[in-house]
Amino acid sequence: MQVDPGNMKLTYTDSVFHLLKPALLVLSLFLFAISALAQEESEIEIYFAETKVGESFNFNERTIHFKEVLVDSRCPGDVTCVRAGEAKILVEIFKGEKSLGKEIITLGANVNSFKTSLAKFFEEELDIEFLSLSPYPKTSRKIKTSDYQLKLKVTERLEN
Repeated sequence: MQVDPGNMKLTYTDSVFHLLKPALLVLSLFLFAISALAQEESEIEIYFAETKVGESFNFNERTIHFKEVLVDSRCPGDVTCVRAGEAKILVEIFKGEKSLGKEIITLGANVNSFKTSLAKFFEEELDIEFLSLSPYPKTSRKIKTSDYQLKLKVTERLEN
């Protein structure tokens, strides 16, 4: 506020904006500091695995056991299909020595980046991504159970 000595009226000029600029600067710095603290509170740990049927993937007292391929109806790579097909696999989840349960995972023909949530079996926040099931079918060969290999990635958020 400023007083105009000529007619003694109170007039607002840029004084409101002069007060808001420092307040906005302080607010911005405060939000930036909170954001930085939030990022420091959690770390991400990533595990990659390649496991065959009958084998297990162990990570931080947890285990995903690749029990079997239930169905593999994916369209062979050397054929043009109307429907892409899918593969269904059975995994069993353990924490320590205790079985937490079994889960059937359905993988489409384009298995890349297929994400599933098996986090219900664990206390922590986990993202489990099935990267591939190989070998991919071809008409010229029959896949033996022992040839199947599952590639997966587990991302775990840890608190500091």
